Amino acid sequence: MKKIYIVFILFLSFLIAKSTTAQTFDGEWDCKYSTIDDQPNATGYNTISVAVTKENSFVAVVIRSSNSTYYLVGYNNADSTSGRAGYYPYAPAGLQTLWINGFDQVFLREALDIASYGDLVFVPNNDESHNILAFELKEDSLYTHEYRMATLSNPFSPDSLWAIDVDDNGRVYVTTQGTETEPSKIFIYESPTVEPAWSSSHDALPLQTIVLPDNGTSRGVAVNSDGSVIYASNYDNGKIYAFVGNTTDGYTLSPSFNFERIDNVDSIRTAAPWGLEFMNGKNILFAAMDASYTTSAYSYGRIYAINPNTGEILDTLDQAKWNYDKTGGYNMRPGGTLGNVSGYTSTYNVDVDENDNLYSQSFYGWTVEKWTFNGTLPTIELTITSVEKLNSQIPTTFEVSQNYPNPFNPSTTIEFAITERAPITLSVYNVNGELVTKLVNGVEFESGSYKVTFDASKLASGTYVYSLNNGLNTISKKMTLLK
Repeated sequence: MKKIYIVFILFLSFLIAKSTTAQTFDGEWDCKYSTIDDQPNATGYNTISVAVTKENSFVAVVIRSSNSTYYLVGYNNADSTSGRAGYYPYAPAGLQTLWINGFDQVFLREALDIASYGDLVFVPNNDESHNILAFELKEDSLYTHEYRMATLSNPFSPDSLWAIDVDDNGRVYVTTQGTETEPSKIFIYESPTVEPAWSSSHDALPLQTIVLPDNGTSRGVAVNSDGSVIYASNYDNGKIYAFVGNTTDGYTLSPSFNFERIDNVDSIRTAAPWGLEFMNGKNILFAAMDASYTTSAYSYGRIYAINPNTGEILDTLDQAKWNYDKTGGYNMRPGGTLGNVSGYTSTYNVDVDENDNLYSQSFYGWTVEKWTFNGTLPTIELTITSVEKLNSQIPTTFEVSQNYPNPFNPSTTIEFAITERAPITLSVYNVNGELVTKLVNGVEFESGSYKVTFDASKLASGTYVYSLNNGLNTISKKMTLLK
């Protein structure tokens, strides 16, 4: 009996230790180009966000609140020295893009983000009605599109908007700013191709409203292609949250995803997550990380590639190091004409194109950058899920039940019980001891009974092991997938 027990312990140790998967990055990120901070290709002023309509075509958001400057700049077939659509004065104090549709006019005001849907871009604006404004990028310039949505008609009327994303169905996701004493919210609006109010009354209510679990400002939001998973950042506490669900039944916070701030060696100001973007097809979440509006923190700017199921950092695009290696400093761009470096990191947002290239911006460098990966990007199975609490009774034992049904195809339910508040991890491994996914990833749970559904539709038939850990004890059971 003792021998069997020892073998079981060794097997568990093997499973827990061997968490390396095929989610590896075998190359490096290179800056293909950075728009020159000079005529005729400059954004012209502080650049806070960028949205890509197709490879080398994008729209940049420019903002300088100190002199009420808020405008958009379009680019087509861009590189470092060409591509800008239209003429924009350099450092044009007071310039504001005008959205105009007949007698309906709205000036751009405190716009902090932008998202694309085909050739359209949507901007969360902070005019009096907090409109979401649509524009269309054409070959010669950027034009007003008739779509507009006044979010102030929402009974949860936000003080201001920040981040935005659009899924493949055209549904629009926008965050409110939140404060130190109030959490941000995510409003989800039906696609303009479905909801007529976008081009008529401009006053539809959101399909769903999600309240973030902590106070603070959500500066980034990203969704997968069908909107079944939503990610939102919280700059103030350095977290990224994941919500799972749909616009009909609502969304729940996923305990399998756990991302918290990465502390820098420097102590000037800790960097935290800003903009987010989800790379469909590869299922990689990207997060732009930097310190907020400070010229003393150019060494902080990075973009992290994150496991969309667990929140684990898989790779780092270190823009600050790239700047230093190319220029000898963190805030230098000799002559202002280097075509593959911004010189001033200030990385606040990130976007992707259809060929899996990344685009970012430099707020203080007044540039947009394109980054390419010189290896093969991994493809990650999206297995993130939610957990349902069954009852509030305090269980007498810490346990995990046998999954049901078993064998199963393609999904099964796992129930577990917790006797006291503890950090819970529920992991799934294959028979080789390789981590498949974490259904719950180190999240604090109160005592009670819970259940989680494991979707294995993208996995091969075979035997899998699931393990429940509360920080002190681990319980494991086998389950069989038959297709």
